[in-house]
Amino acid sequence: MSNIKLSADISDIIYTYDGSFEGFLCCVFESVYSKETPYDILPESDVPLTLMDTKVIVTDHDKASRVHKSIPNKISKKALNLVCTVFLSCLPQKELKILAFLFRGYKEGSKLLNKLGDPVVAPLLAAELHLLREAHNLKGFIRFSDIGEALVSTITPKNYVLPFLANHFTLRYDNENFMIFDKTHKAALVYQNRKSEIISIDDLELPPISEKEEMYQSLWKQFYNTISIESRENPRCRMTHMPKRYWENMLEVKSLL
Repeated sequence: MSNIKLSADISDIIYTYDGSFEGFLCCVFESVYSKETPYDILPESDVPLTLMDTKVIVTDHDKASRVHKSIPNKISKKALNLVCTVFLSCLPQKELKILAFLFRGYKEGSKLLNKLGDPVVAPLLAAELHLLREAHNLKGFIRFSDIGEALVSTITPKNYVLPFLANHFTLRYDNENFMIFDKTHKAALVYQNRKSEIISIDDLELPPISEKEEMYQSLWKQFYNTISIESRENPRCRMTHMPKRYWENMLEVKSLL
């Protein structure tokens, strides 16, 4: 990836790829070695009707590996971690913004990351922080239901946070089988027989909860209501510490929606 003059001109072309991180790295490879900056980079499933030319970027492991190795070599390991995290974020046009960051990084090296207010760095740092905060919040806001053979939870995050939740919950529930279903991204973290994996899943239909689970849920709601002090209720403060967008998956407060 060195000794390549990167074009600053935006081409009237849209790159399409399979949506994977390897596929995106192949888009970076194509942009660098064809010396063109695409108008947009989109997963194949998100390509709109357009009069612009599109270029299908086929995922190639060798090309992806070369780009992956080039980031810590030419910029830094911190830059690679940032790129990997932001790719999982909900940042609009994240592919183009990561590409712009890499263009600059290949020229300037690790010092680019010190420019916190730079227009190619700041959006990525903000997206990284947004994702990590959401993952941190969900470690406390996730609620499991016992369906007999496993514990199951449903979440609706803005970012793809399952990889950032896996270690926390596998350590916490080491002796249990559980699933965390990400309804937004149609994926699930499955932990069974002390092995975890993230799988694609379109929808999840759970069996009715048992009488025992229903009793525990009722007790939990009663406990939550009992410890509250009516004279000190502060809805604004509660929404600050427990954002409302999480409530639909939280047993004790979803009835307040």
